[in-house]
Parts: sequence; structure tokens; C-alpha cells
Amino acid sequence: MSDIQGSLVANFTSLVTPITDDFHCELVDVDFNNGVMKLIIDQPDGLLSETLIEVTKSVSRMIDAEDPIPGRFTLEISSPGVERPLKKPEHFRRSIGEDVSMKTMPDVEGDRRVDGVLRTADEFGVTVDTGDGERTLRFGEIRSARTVYAWGPTPKKGGQKNGSPKASQQEKNTKKGQLADER
Repeated sequence: MSDIQGSLVANFTSLVTPITDDFHCELVDVDFNNGVMKLIIDQPDGLLSETLIEVTKSVSRMIDAEDPIPGRFTLEISSPGVERPLKKPEHFRRSIGEDVSMKTMPDVEGDRRVDGVLRTADEFGVTVDTGDGERTLRFGEIRSARTVYAWGPTPKKGGQKNGSPKASQQEKNTKKGQLADER
């Protein structure tokens, strides 16, 4: 992120934080990239769509009054979703025991991708059980991180249609034979 983007994000964050606080929302992340100002907000028991709508209206009113970003831009406000970004130490602490996927900074020794179960998180960094052993990283070594939701098995190609299982070729041949015998 450039210095200009960084200062825009810092200024925007300072203007948005009182709004999200008024709605008892956590401001999970603020990002400005390619003309899109993206805010991710959450609440302890999950974000209701009504709250998301009201926060969006309040932020839009603030933008109209303050004009915090020169030129045109798009505002996006959303919940973190099921695969949540992990940005702050408290995000990592809340995710202990969950599956995570991380990418390290380029100069960090070892594999750049770290996938596994988050075992510990403190004010300095995290430990992930990768299945091949544990990997400990300081927060400054982590480029990006998110929780990983287990979506379940991938459906087989050509599986069920309209709720009924697809007949095997043998079943089709058997039915053809039965029809011939019935004639």
C-alpha cells in the first residue's frame, strides 16, 4: 500500500470507527484499492443484514458531509463471511482451534503457504499445526491469513438431477431388456 493509500485508509478509519462503535460493530478491516473503499464489519453474535444496511447509510451520510476521498470511488461494506480475514492479534486469538490458511512475507524462511490448525496466538505471533509439525510465525512475518471453512466433499460430476440418483449404464440396459421382454 502506498503512503497516499495508507493515509486515506487511516483518515477514513478514524471517521468510520465512531459510526461502527455506535452500532456495536467491530471494524475488522479497511482497504482502499483500485478506487474501491472496502470495509469489513462484524458483531460478536454475527452481523444482521439490518445492521449492515444502517451502517452503510450512516457511512454514506458521513462521506457526503466530510468528502474524505478525492475523486470518485466505490464503497463496499460487508461482513467477514465464513472464511474470515485474520488481521489483528485478537482475531487470531478468537480463532484458536480453527483451520487457517496463511501466506508469509517473501523474505520469511520456509514455505510461503502455511495451512493447518491454529494452536496458539499471543501478542507476538501464532503457532499452526500443519500436520507435518508446528510452525511458529511472528505477526510481522504474516502477509495474509484467514480461517478456512470445511465445505464438505465435492459433488461427483453428473451426479443427481432433480433429486434422483443418475442411473448407471447397467441399470439402463437392464430396463431396456425388461421393456423388450414385456412386449
